[in-house]
Amino acid sequence: MVIIDIKKKETVCIYRAVGKDELKSILKTKQFSLKCGGAEVKYFGIDFNETLNFANKDLFDDDPAAAIVEVVIEKNVLEIIGDFTNVDARIFRSGTVEIQENKLFQFNSAIIGINYYI
Repeated sequence: MVIIDIKKKETVCIYRAVGKDELKSILKTKQFSLKCGGAEVKYFGIDFNETLNFANKDLFDDDPAAAIVEVVIEKNVLEIIGDFTNVDARIFRSGTVEIQENKLFQFNSAIIGINYYI
């Protein structure tokens, strides 16, 4: 008798407002990267509508928000590598998660799926 232990990975969804250039990069590579000379972290919202409201504030100078990217990721990995210190509680009442540059490889490896909404 062969017993196969298949454990379903628990996932969560997080959201990021992105410009057209970042969206193209994500769709091409299926992962997140840092722009040379840009921020050394990636910020994500916990709630879709809060992330959409952030995108609609037109805070993107060089590359206006073109889409909201939904990341389906392993919950246990996100809890280990993510920094859940809320960066803007006025907009992101449900919270945010920050992924540092040195955690980006682990983050990309834990992604189960990527969807986007224009």
